Amino acid sequence: MLPSQLHDVIQAKIDQGDEFLNADDFARAAELFWEAVSMIPDPKYLHEISLSAFTALGEAYFYAGSFHEALSAFREALKAPGGVENPLVLLRLGQAYFESGDLNCAAEALTIAYALDGTRIFEGEDDKYLSFLATRIEL
Repeated sequence: MLPSQLHDVIQAKIDQGDEFLNADDFARAAELFWEAVSMIPDPKYLHEISLSAFTALGEAYFYAGSFHEALSAFREALKAPGGVENPLVLLRLGQAYFESGDLNCAAEALTIAYALDGTRIFEGEDDKYLSFLATRIEL
């Protein structure tokens, strides 16, 4: 368990990064999220805040079009407490695989996201992901 002061500092970095992410400044957001990740003691996967930090980092990379970096961050998010049952992590992982051309891994991750949250997880996303999934499983 992280000391509360360290947790608060890491969370503040994530919150700062979110402001840049929401302003479409993906490079600055990624920098702040990376700073947050780097403050988490090893092994990082033991700390709950790793889920938020790695997911945020993955989103910054994903929206910047850096899909291989996004994949790496989302794989780390999966290892964090709550990661394997987090539909957003699995959705973004699937989308990053899709954009990287790994359609089998994309279908697997998107199927799990769908199993966890149904079509709701795809709301507000590009229709191509749900359309692709419909070619792989019965929705």
